[in-house]
Amino acid sequence: MFSRAKLNFLVDALILVAFLAATVSGLVLLTMPHGGYQGGRNPDFDKSVLFLSRDNWNDVHVWGSLAVIVGIVVHLALHWRWIFCMVKRFLASGERGAAADGPQPVPVLVSDLGN
Repeated sequence: MFSRAKLNFLVDALILVAFLAATVSGLVLLTMPHGGYQGGRNPDFDKSVLFLSRDNWNDVHVWGSLAVIVGIVVHLALHWRWIFCMVKRFLASGERGAAADGPQPVPVLVSDLGN
């Protein structure tokens, strides 16, 4: 059906699209006025952005976020073998690996604040 590379690309592309939907809808919800009907006293009650009401943007946000979560779970399931091998390698290296590699350079931030 799909090669492994195509399946990984498809899952990653779906995560990207869902992430963008959740991000854009989150920004719209952040800037969109709210407050409910308030007995007709709220002039911003029925505003829409890009032809979607606040409730519709909320739906896009929730479903986009859920799609991101499901996509990440599928992504982790597809790469569980690699994750397991990397954790195993990291734990196996422990202190023995750090000592065998010799001293590690320490980055130093040099600043001339005095002059």
